[in-house]
Amino acid sequence: MMKLHQYKFKEEYTYYMLQAIKDGRQDLFRRDFLDLHPSDQTEFFLSLDQLKRERVYSFLSPAEFGEIFSELIPGIQKEMIVELNRDYAVAMLNELPSDDAADFFGLLSQKEADFFLNRMEKEEADDIKQLLAYEEGTAGSLMTSDVFTIAASERVTDVLNRLRLKKTNAETIYYLYVTGDDGCLKGVVSLRQLIISPGDSLIADIMNGKLITVPAGAHRLEILEIIKKYGLLAVPVVEGEDDALIGIVTFDDLLSLAD
Repeated sequence: MMKLHQYKFKEEYTYYMLQAIKDGRQDLFRRDFLDLHPSDQTEFFLSLDQLKRERVYSFLSPAEFGEIFSELIPGIQKEMIVELNRDYAVAMLNELPSDDAADFFGLLSQKEADFFLNRMEKEEADDIKQLLAYEEGTAGSLMTSDVFTIAASERVTDVLNRLRLKKTNAETIYYLYVTGDDGCLKGVVSLRQLIISPGDSLIADIMNGKLITVPAGAHRLEILEIIKKYGLLAVPVVEGEDDALIGIVTFDDLLSLAD
């Protein structure tokens, strides 16, 4: 992934992407565009007129455009969704992290939200509805429910293989959360700990059972203080007496909300 910074280089790179759009060269456009940092992809996309944006939609998969869509400010998101073919838009929304999708749905009227929710995959739609039910500014409204969970009985090698092979929408895998069959949180393993541990080690032997969690009703400022105090990148959100894991709130989520 490349970050554009030098003016002349950026100007040249932009020229070739614009030429690929004009000539209908999907292969050339994808080669250059997908090599860019997401922030540069977004900046380039926003520089285009509607006709060129429509060509970009045809060049990118719904999941790929979703990466750009998540970077857009709310007002621009509402403008862009109108330009999209409805089936394409639904497919894109299915691919978004649940918290990003919920943020977007919070911008819509009930009629508009129902239109998309009724056409999305049931699991994805249910996740969004759950997030929208929480009070704004609480852990429940900020969290993503796309969490990569593991079992205490698994071995390190098995977990690493799952991470390599399984497609997941998990927003962050810096931490892997250990849950029981009932979905209750038992421990956490950092990605670093997983990588340096012997492959035949049981997760139960390397996990940290001393958990820092927040309830779904915790306020944003309370969560931010906890994350800062303990130097975390994310904090799990739990509910019930048995600490059922229902999602995570990331440091990036809190920062973007502050912006």
